[in-house]
Amino acid sequence: MKIGIDARPLKKQRAGIGTYVYNIVKYLNDIDDGNEYYLFSNKEIVLDFELGNNWHIVVENFPVGTLWLSYRGGALIKHYGIDVFWGTQHVLPWGKNDNVRYVLTICDLAQFRIKNIGSRYNTIIQRFFVKGSCKKADRILAISEATKYDIIDIFGIESSRIACTYLAGTEKPEQSDKTEIEHVKNKFKINGKYFLYVSTIEPRKNVETIIAGFNSFMDDRKNKTEPYYMVLAGGLGWKYEGVLKQIENSSYKDNIIMTGFISQKEKQCLFEGALGFVYPSLYVGFGIPLLEAMNYGLPIITTNVSSLPEVGQDAVMYIKEPKDAKGLAALLTKCSKLSDEEKKVIADNDKKQRDKFSWEKCARETVRYLTE
Repeated sequence: MKIGIDARPLKKQRAGIGTYVYNIVKYLNDIDDGNEYYLFSNKEIVLDFELGNNWHIVVENFPVGTLWLSYRGGALIKHYGIDVFWGTQHVLPWGKNDNVRYVLTICDLAQFRIKNIGSRYNTIIQRFFVKGSCKKADRILAISEATKYDIIDIFGIESSRIACTYLAGTEKPEQSDKTEIEHVKNKFKINGKYFLYVSTIEPRKNVETIIAGFNSFMDDRKNKTEPYYMVLAGGLGWKYEGVLKQIENSSYKDNIIMTGFISQKEKQCLFEGALGFVYPSLYVGFGIPLLEAMNYGLPIITTNVSSLPEVGQDAVMYIKEPKDAKGLAALLTKCSKLSDEEKKVIADNDKKQRDKFSWEKCARETVRYLTE
């Protein structure tokens, strides 16, 4: 069987969908040599592993990826004799060949739930293409039960056409030595204990509540001499101006550190040195960062919305409302006072929860739905 894949997310700097597609391709490359795979993209595909002989890369340079897929996808499917096409990021090509089966992944429908949550470009793409693609798909893969519910509720898709394929976190790398961790801390001028956020700076991630909660935490400390930092690790996405202004106006702006985009090694070192992980998102399709933090046995603070309770369950701490800065501050205080025994219990719970999710399992389920 010839399987075509929208491989546009496989770029050098990968975010959530890129991490998802990368791991599925990596595992399918290892476990499936019976099918032929075609990776289609309008830009260079970047992989750090060698593909098998049953994998083919097809790149056509074009500036706007969604338009390219919409208008060129059908021709490429026909030219390469594709039997099944997998749309990895919410969009399928225009038209439909009756001899081709279409499978579509939906990661989240945040822009249909919350106004002004995304960039103008992404909002237009979502509103114009996603509903039609869902109607056209023979099978839809939702990455959580929360996303599956949204597909049914928003678009009226019957439940029988939707399958839930849970994602996973990154595999835990070998422990860094202390000099590596100190080097990264020095690079970002972290001169004390710190809490960590890792993700893009964008409205849905609720970073303004992180800053407000950290301000409150700093105000409430009894020992004012002990330095604490809030490290915001991730690139600037869209509509981040309010975050920058809030930091500038904070009495603790010197203790709020924005790293920008970081390498995998820098991320690992920041996780290994952190007091706790903060991720009070307003909406996520799955929440890979929670599982990444669980690799390091960290206390995790998040919100009880969308898919986050599915991923975190009883292993994490929840603020009652996503915008509850005081509640967040109270949990930061709790994290800063944990005993060694309490930290061990948290680390054990993290591991048990993290081990429920596997990229290999996700890949096997994905190829089963592609070839059924």
